[in-house]
Amino acid sequence: MSLTRNLRGLVASVLALMVGSAFAQPVTVVEFHNKTLNAYFITGRLFEQQALDSLSDFSRTGMTFEARAATSAGLGTRRICRFYINLASPFTSSHFYGREDTECSQIQAQNLPGFTFEGYDFAISEPTAGACPVGTTAVYRAFRAAAGGRTPNHRYTTSVQTYEIVQSEGYAGENVVFCATNTTDAVPVFEAAQKCGTYYYPGKRIGYQSRDSKGIIDSFQRYLSATIGSFNQRSDATAVVEDYVSQPPTSIMIADGATRWTALGSSTTDANGLNEVYYTRPTVYPRDYAAGQFVPIDTELVYSRPNSLGIVSESGKVTFIGKESVTVPLGTYANACIFLTQLATTYEGTGEVTTASSTQWVADNVGIIKTVTDVETSSPTKPPVNLRTTIEAVSVQPL
Repeated sequence: MSLTRNLRGLVASVLALMVGSAFAQPVTVVEFHNKTLNAYFITGRLFEQQALDSLSDFSRTGMTFEARAATSAGLGTRRICRFYINLASPFTSSHFYGREDTECSQIQAQNLPGFTFEGYDFAISEPTAGACPVGTTAVYRAFRAAAGGRTPNHRYTTSVQTYEIVQSEGYAGENVVFCATNTTDAVPVFEAAQKCGTYYYPGKRIGYQSRDSKGIIDSFQRYLSATIGSFNQRSDATAVVEDYVSQPPTSIMIADGATRWTALGSSTTDANGLNEVYYTRPTVYPRDYAAGQFVPIDTELVYSRPNSLGIVSESGKVTFIGKESVTVPLGTYANACIFLTQLATTYEGTGEVTTASSTQWVADNVGIIKTVTDVETSSPTKPPVNLRTTIEAVSVQPL
């Protein structure tokens, strides 16, 4: 009896050690994009990742998250199964990931045609009432139904920003499904990109006239400086200068690139001296957009000069709407790109909130030719103020 107990104890210890070792071994789940199907696929299986890396149709998106081996589910994790779906519909070839004791068992019990069980891929924590445990990151899921020659597809994202971008591409959001550690975000992939991402052009000096709903008229010129210098500890800053008639010039500070540009902040010199504004999380804008694609804005403004504004935060997005013909004093442009910017600015120190909706028309090789902006400012101590401003290009000259 004693020997039996010892053997049982030894076996139990070895099993516990094996399970603990397996649980301690992380599994990296990797997302791939299939350019032929324009679909996304995740896998925690190393041999599959290596195989997909060798195929020209597949490329890594950059999105990864850490899970655990399926054989070591426990301690707050659940096994995630995988089914391959291949039906008679011409657009149905996809995968589905489900939880062990709900979706997996239900699908297997129903013996659905076209569903092939491919085992358990990994184990991972789940949200409670939509919230993930401290120390983990939410993994969102969205679904695109089969339509227009596209296969149905589930996509998983590790950031709210990418989750919103995915929904702008036609996926229906399904909220948080996993809670992961050591996550990385995807680099967006878009279809049918159009060259619409530049609102300034080197060597161009654009003249503008503005009029607001109060009847105030102003004019200014905008041009891209040829000088690259330093701004907020960056050495690749360039200024888009806006030189006004009625107020000091403002320099919109950017970092320029071949495929994207980054908004860094602004710089103004007035009667009180230099005032620079730094974006804590600079927004990156692509040169090429697909219809419906948007860029999220989420930043705080840091001022170089003391003021009573407190923390100033900006949130919103810039969406590429498409192209249309537009006429301004400078001329008629048949294929001007249309951008819609929606932005909310909160001033902690004063309690004011400003919401702005701005439509901009951008002409190729010119820049912004028209802007219509509606702004509403609310304050705890003042009645709300609404203002519309229209800006149109009236001249273009070489620098």
